[in-house]
Amino acid sequence: MPTDWQLDLRPIRYFVRIAEEKSFTAAAERLHIAQPALSRQIKRLEEDLAVELFTRGRRGIQLTEAGELLLQRAYVILNQVQQTVHDVQSHVNTPRGVVTVGIPPTPAEFIAPVLLQHVKLNYPEIELRFFQGFSGQLQSKLLNNEISVAVMHDATQGDDFVITDLLQEHLWVIGKAGSLDKQSYTFEEAVALPLVLPSRPNYLRILIDTYAERDDLKLNIVQRADGIGVLKALVRSGHGHTILTYGAVLPEMQQGTLDAVPIREPRIDWKLCVVVRRDQSRKPAFVVVQDSIRKIVDDLVARSIWK
Repeated sequence: MPTDWQLDLRPIRYFVRIAEEKSFTAAAERLHIAQPALSRQIKRLEEDLAVELFTRGRRGIQLTEAGELLLQRAYVILNQVQQTVHDVQSHVNTPRGVVTVGIPPTPAEFIAPVLLQHVKLNYPEIELRFFQGFSGQLQSKLLNNEISVAVMHDATQGDDFVITDLLQEHLWVIGKAGSLDKQSYTFEEAVALPLVLPSRPNYLRILIDTYAERDDLKLNIVQRADGIGVLKALVRSGHGHTILTYGAVLPEMQQGTLDAVPIREPRIDWKLCVVVRRDQSRKPAFVVVQDSIRKIVDDLVARSIWK
């Protein structure tokens, strides 16, 4: 590679398109350029990097190991470039540009649809995008500028972030409809039930483990399930109980397919927050999205929908 070589984003975009289409011909059509010109761009990129990015065989083209690595990095680079452009645009007084909201699966069910409707109506120059993930992943993406705003549980304190509390959630015992016969459970009673729980490093599982270890209690886990959808499906089908927040089962509570009873002794808190990078915290588009999220959650709490 030449010592003065600099990254040109155009062949990187071409490379990504070819990798996704698995065809130079299809990629050239999507990119609206001639196939020979596209091939020359990729050949030059391979020469500059001194690696082969594709192999060609009967089944079409395949990525080499170097190509796989470049594709992973290219997605991050292009996302960060796009986010940077929108960040610059969002510095103007009128809220505008793309705001990517990272959000866990359960809060997304209540917040995302209302947030999108509110922003479309009141801030038409903002384009909302959503990324679903769990808290650890969201904090990492926020730090890397891959998302703009994160809704997450128990955000790590630090100088890099501005954290605004949204809701103090509590843990509840969750069971199939008609399976819970108490008004409340102690934590010791809850962990003795046959439990369906996620694996570590799920943040909720870590929270449950922390309290169990503190009180020298053993979790009666009968099934592990990673993913809120499959976990709730197993509980609805009677394969055990679980421990979640009330908000996590709100749709099922409204439909009458699950029961939820609070854990009172001790009451275990799990804080929901909205987080933004400190160096982006005053950008108009980010500010209005954060404020909108807070108002949506406040309204759900005021109407006793989210407990």
